[in-house]
Amino acid sequence: MTTQRLQHLIHQRFSWLSTRYPAIVRWLAERLSTDYFRGLPLTALLGLLVVNVMVLSEIAENLVNSEPMIQVDQGFTQWLFQERSTSISQLLYALTWLGSAYVTICLTFVGSFVLYRQRKGRNILILWLLMAGVGLFVQVGKRTFIRERPVKVGYYRESGYSFPSGHSATAMTLYGLLGYWLVRGRRRFQHRWLVGTSAAGLILVVGFSRIYLGVHFLSDVLGGYLLGACWLIVGIVLTEWLQTPSVRSLH
Repeated sequence: MTTQRLQHLIHQRFSWLSTRYPAIVRWLAERLSTDYFRGLPLTALLGLLVVNVMVLSEIAENLVNSEPMIQVDQGFTQWLFQERSTSISQLLYALTWLGSAYVTICLTFVGSFVLYRQRKGRNILILWLLMAGVGLFVQVGKRTFIRERPVKVGYYRESGYSFPSGHSATAMTLYGLLGYWLVRGRRRFQHRWLVGTSAAGLILVVGFSRIYLGVHFLSDVLGGYLLGACWLIVGIVLTEWLQTPSVRSLH
């Protein structure tokens, strides 16, 4: 719905508001308009960002206060350990490297090269900003909560603290952003669906592998996903903001 149409509807139902506060009505109509990104899409993304931060804060608070989340973590980890099989462990051990620093940094360089060839310098800056940002926030989180890993059930030895999961956060940010850019550049629905589900599958596999292999708890992975999603939202907003004209330039 266009800004003008929304203003007209608000004026019909709340004429006193339109008369006394025309600037506020116009701002509200611009925020809810669907004819450009800086309207309702941006409003929805910012709302989703706030929700992500709130849920992440709740998980972190549960860990600090030793609330039922810890019992869920331990129970789920123990159940996976009892059901663990050698073949699945070996497969997930290989797949979990898709979220490692080595692989994600290499993919970031490869992605930057491809974007350079496509003359998308802004996307290169967005990519490196997100990767640096999520990496920094993961390290801050680990040093803030200082949560030990479930070493007794670990399939292999992993260093560092447990919360949040760096593999999960990085996978969400990197594969989510690359997937979004690829979907954005595809016209056929089948291609968009294939790219989107592939990116989502990579993210889910990396996260689940961390729990299955016993190097992270469930809440570590959820926290990593939420943190990574926050930076992914930032990347989407920056991508669309830099490529979409403002509402005033449309009139």
